Amino acid sequence: MLINVGAEFGTHLESSEIAIELVDILNKIPEENFIIDFKDVMFVTMNYAQAYYTAKLDSPKNISEINISEEISVIMGAADEACNP
Repeated sequence: MLINVGAEFGTHLESSEIAIELVDILNKIPEENFIIDFKDVMFVTMNYAQAYYTAKLDSPKNISEINISEEISVIMGAADEACNP
């Protein structure tokens, strides 16, 4: 299932609560596989990214990402490394 995170949560993802809410919603859907589309997202904070990867790691769902800009990829990559050493 494809989820456009920008359309659902906005183009500036700043809060860890948003990341946790996103994964909580996915955990309640019977689908097992999710693709999070970042095409409309222009900015993420390290708080959001770390909370996202922590929640993703704890989730039983298969969650992957597409269309992450180079700028956001740097932040998301650093957060992923911090959460998954």
